[in-house]
Amino acid sequence: MQVHTNPSELQLFRPAVSIGIFDGVHRGHQNLLDKVKDLAAHSHAQTLAITFWPHPRIVLGKAGPDFKLLTSLEEKTEMLGRFGINHLLVVPFTPEFANLSAQQFLDDFLDRYIKPGVIVVGDDLRFGAGGSGNLELLATYGKSHNFEVIKLETHTENEDRISSTLIRKRLMSGDLQSANQLLGYPYFVRGEVATGNRIGNTIGFPTANIECAACYKQIPSDGVYAVTVDWNGNSYKGMLNIGVRPTIEDDSHKTFEVNIFDMSADLYGHSLKVNFIARLRDEKKFNGLEELKAQLVLDREASIFAIENFKKSI
Repeated sequence: MQVHTNPSELQLFRPAVSIGIFDGVHRGHQNLLDKVKDLAAHSHAQTLAITFWPHPRIVLGKAGPDFKLLTSLEEKTEMLGRFGINHLLVVPFTPEFANLSAQQFLDDFLDRYIKPGVIVVGDDLRFGAGGSGNLELLATYGKSHNFEVIKLETHTENEDRISSTLIRKRLMSGDLQSANQLLGYPYFVRGEVATGNRIGNTIGFPTANIECAACYKQIPSDGVYAVTVDWNGNSYKGMLNIGVRPTIEDDSHKTFEVNIFDMSADLYGHSLKVNFIARLRDEKKFNGLEELKAQLVLDREASIFAIENFKKSI
């Protein structure tokens, strides 16, 4: 996939286009992308996804202290490429761009640089300053500028509209299974291994203390998880704890620690990708390290079982 940040670089003839934030590239987004690819195949056109960065809510001052994202720009780019899109245009979302009226967006951006053959959008499309542009305006514009607009109905799961907001809520509430179903893949977090206090080594469960790479990344709720860890071209089974480690420390400092099974490499300073497979239990305070160790033995068995069964289900 070719990535562009300057729309004037595009030299595409009537591409099949989808426009959106694409946070998480979830199953609703995947449905749009599949339709774009199908239409492009029929017309022998290139596919183009258009997204915006930074997230508009950040630029417009509407993010708030609790605002989080499912994917960083790098992660979103990687996933869009994985789903077979030919070109990605990352539009720098500046205050100036945000102030374009809906008509200016159509004339000065879409018609000037993109000249689509077809655009596939969801029914919640909004564009232009204040979100004044909508599907009806785009469709009317398409008729006068020789491109087709195709609306896909909202993609639902158990009557819930699949959205990035819903997935974030499920992650925060501890409903990892539902979040993964809505995503269509295991939620993941990337981070660098930092120095910890090495207490896990003393009880036979050494952990890698991970510092999340993206400041706006959504972290799942506190608890113990079965995970797989991607590093150096390999995938390893493991278990992870998010929380304050109440058995070991008596403060509110939250940690993100993973015990990787059957791997003894020195990972300090290395970047890991952690894939969340199943949530096993809440974090709990035990009566000493021996009781904690006994529970970790059970957690390891539960993790292996969950990971093996997850692999069989996909």
